[in-house]
Amino acid sequence: MDIHFKNLSFPVIFWNAQEDPLRSLLPLNQIGFLAHKTGWVRSRFDSANFSLILNGGGEFHKNGKIWKVEAPCVITQWDDYLEYGPSKPYGYWTELYLAYSRDLMPKFVQCGFVEDSRPVWPISNPSALRPLLEELARCLATKEKSARIDRIAERIILETLVPPHVPPSSEISKALEAIRKNWQSPPNLESLAGKCKMSVSTFQRRWNEAMGITPARYALGLRLQEACRLLIETSGSISEVANACGFEDEFYFSRCFRRQFGTPPRSYRKEHLIRSGRAR
Repeated sequence: MDIHFKNLSFPVIFWNAQEDPLRSLLPLNQIGFLAHKTGWVRSRFDSANFSLILNGGGEFHKNGKIWKVEAPCVITQWDDYLEYGPSKPYGYWTELYLAYSRDLMPKFVQCGFVEDSRPVWPISNPSALRPLLEELARCLATKEKSARIDRIAERIILETLVPPHVPPSSEISKALEAIRKNWQSPPNLESLAGKCKMSVSTFQRRWNEAMGITPARYALGLRLQEACRLLIETSGSISEVANACGFEDEFYFSRCFRRQFGTPPRSYRKEHLIRSGRAR
């Protein structure tokens, strides 16, 4: 049993979405919680689902391939025929699933939430995820059916995708330091590999093993994080924020921002200023 999720429970088994004028771009259809699942699922799905495996483990079968399922991790279900469920030495697992319309799959792909080659992935920072799950449980306890639940679900999925922390002694620490110092510029693989005294191919392999995303994707994330801060804390125009974060093209910046956060920069700024009571 994973200690980060011990004694975690949800007050409802199913939650169905209702119309809400403030719904997010990724509205949930259903939430389900299975505290002690022992049976297997063998089915093709007409929805797009994210199942958080909080305790226990088993296997996930797709297109003739088998993935090990070991909590804490995420498994995804859409389109293809799947077989999955608990197996020895566990015999059960605890599952929280978030079900969406299959029509949202293009958005999930665009946001980087799903990849066909990665239907199962580990949760690298379960201690950071638990507060979000507790917040979701509190909202469900009040039987609140609003955009807040949709947003919490988005944050939960995003948190499961956060790459693991790389300690300073890591082989790629010098590359990480270089990217963080020059976050406004796209990273150069040859230069990064040289700093780590590796060939480019070896560096790419070691980096991907540690981070789970490419150096370019990591650097883009740093630029977009800074953009979020500037949008909320400054009054600069969208173009000025884009330039400050290393984007020469405002429209390209807006596309990247929306792909990452599901909303355009202007809407992001307005929403967060209203929440903080600083709307102008």
